[in-house]
Amino acid sequence: MRKTKNLFNMNSIPFLLLAVIHLGIFIILLKHKKPKDMWMLLFSNIGFAFLFEYPTLNLFHGYRYKPSIMKKPIFDSILGAIFSQAFYVPITAAFLSLNNKNWKWKFSFSFFYYCVEKLFLQLNIYKVSWWKPIYTLVLLNVYFFVSDGFYKAISNKRRWAMGIAHYLAIEVVWITLMYVSAMKGFIRFGRGYIHTWTEHFKIIPVYSLILSFIAAITSSKDGLFYRVLLPFIHIIMDITLVKMEILKVKIKPFLVTGPRYLLMTFISRFFYKTIYKK
Repeated sequence: MRKTKNLFNMNSIPFLLLAVIHLGIFIILLKHKKPKDMWMLLFSNIGFAFLFEYPTLNLFHGYRYKPSIMKKPIFDSILGAIFSQAFYVPITAAFLSLNNKNWKWKFSFSFFYYCVEKLFLQLNIYKVSWWKPIYTLVLLNVYFFVSDGFYKAISNKRRWAMGIAHYLAIEVVWITLMYVSAMKGFIRFGRGYIHTWTEHFKIIPVYSLILSFIAAITSSKDGLFYRVLLPFIHIIMDITLVKMEILKVKIKPFLVTGPRYLLMTFISRFFYKTIYKK
């Protein structure tokens, strides 16, 4: 199990202060007159942010977070990414889209995050390699406008948008669960006999995205066959990866991790029924 440090320290406090600010924004979102649209947009925004984070952080290591909460640096950096891409930015994007804020609001928030990034660099709780804060300023504006367009599509019940929202909601939950499973030491991906955590976080998003895609398809179908099909495919995939020495699963906690084969079936079906319910 990955042990944690003291939650409140000089590195973590700025991250936690931002979390409190965004919690306030989230509470405002909860009062939205169309809660289903709000949740669909929020999960979708988190999903889009996760897709962006995979190449920039996991694959090419453009930056590294240092909230100093987890003892393992790789887990600490991923936790910082979760703060940023699953909480701060998606909540802000949803707030702007749901309240129909104009470009001035979007630029103001993107400039705020640009300043936060510069401050975090000064505080040495955030490191960059090839990434530059100006990229954040530019790309966040793009992200906010994508959020606007996607919100209009799901509000108008466009079939393609609802399908993407369904997939991204599954992806968000599954990637989060896989992070927790790795943090507890239950699973680890890699190549060869020794599996590094850097390799793990390059492989696990692809694994989760593939399973989420299969879950989105099977959960959109009625009948017991499709409820059984997903866990069957999941088990076969895991057995194959274990045989190829790409996946390591600890036997003792299997009673804890084993139910994940059924969990994804129920989660994906729940999202499907919720999203497509008239």
